Order: sequence, then C-alpha cells, then structure tokens
Amino acid sequence: MQADTNRSAPNEPNLELWDIHTLTHLEANIDDATPELLAHAIDLLLKNGAIDAWVYPIVMKKGRPAHSLNCICRADASMDRGCSPATSDREQSAEISAESKLLGVLFRHTTTLGMRIHRNILRAALKRRFMEVQLPFRDDIREGKVDVKISSFKNGEVVSVKAEFDQCKIISEECGIPLKKVSSLAERLAWDEIDYMY
Repeated sequence: MQADTNRSAPNEPNLELWDIHTLTHLEANIDDATPELLAHAIDLLLKNGAIDAWVYPIVMKKGRPAHSLNCICRADASMDRGCSPATSDREQSAEISAESKLLGVLFRHTTTLGMRIHRNILRAALKRRFMEVQLPFRDDIREGKVDVKISSFKNGEVVSVKAEFDQCKIISEECGIPLKKVSSLAERLAWDEIDYMY
C-alpha cells in the first residue's frame, strides 16, 4: 500500500492558513518601579514601534516582589519567511532600528539596568482587516459607526470578529447604552454581513 506523501505530520503546522512572522522579544525584570511608571513605559513602547507590550508580576531573589516588562517588535525583514532576500539596506536598517529604538525607550524611561533580547521568535498570525458597521444609535462623535476587526485564515474563513473598544465606549457613554450591548450588536452586524458575503 502506497503511503500518502501529501499528508502533514501530526505536529507539523499548516503554513497555508496563516502567516509566520519573525519577531524580537525584549524583556526586563524591574523591582523598583511604580505602577504609573510601568503603565507609561508600555504606552511609550507601543507608540515607538512595539507590536505588543505587557507586564506581569514576578518574585525575584530574596523574595522581592517585582514586575517583568516585555515587548515584541518585528525583526530583520530578510529573516521573515516568505519575504524577498533582495531587501534593501535602507529597509533592513529601518527594521533593525526598531529594536534599538525600543531599547532606548526602556533604558531612558524605566529603572532597568539590562535587557534580555530574544531574537528569531516565530509568531503565527491571522489575516486581519476592518469592517465598518452602522448601529441604530446616534452619538455626536461616531454617529453610530463602529469598526470591527475581522480575523481570518488565508483561505478566507473568518475565525473571529471584535468591535473596537474605544469606539463602542464613546457610543455607550454618549447614548447611555451598556457597553456590552453596543459591542455585541456591532459584532453581530459584522457576522451578518460576513454570512451575506459568503
């Protein structure tokens, strides 16, 4: 009996359905920063090119409570799967400088004396796009319009929808409608539109 050579191994990822990005992860343990300083640092990291930034509590030596401050950014584009090897020097410099820029933010705006740098971190990512939906509520700022993030596989299958929180919050506050009702309706309208399209 001939073996099926087209079947993937049980633990082999299906690279056809999502993108693979190569990222750099920066990490520091901080035991002498206030919550306000950490929140400010996260905000600065996101404004300076970090794809994501987060903090979580840890316990350091001698039982001292502390926090681990983390962020991720895109690595050298020439190292990403599926990208052209003919990346220009200017593009490579821009990518490399993202790491340096974030390191500068961390050293200048936190109390850390050293950062751990984890390169070549792979991330599987869905395709993302936005769809605008019209809610039956009328506020002065958004006029009832909300952007909904649509996440899908490469083959077009929609995996999830998520209404933009800040926009739903504006409508909720101006119209006196519970936030959960605004976001739920926006997402339902997005699903209805998706079902109609497909």
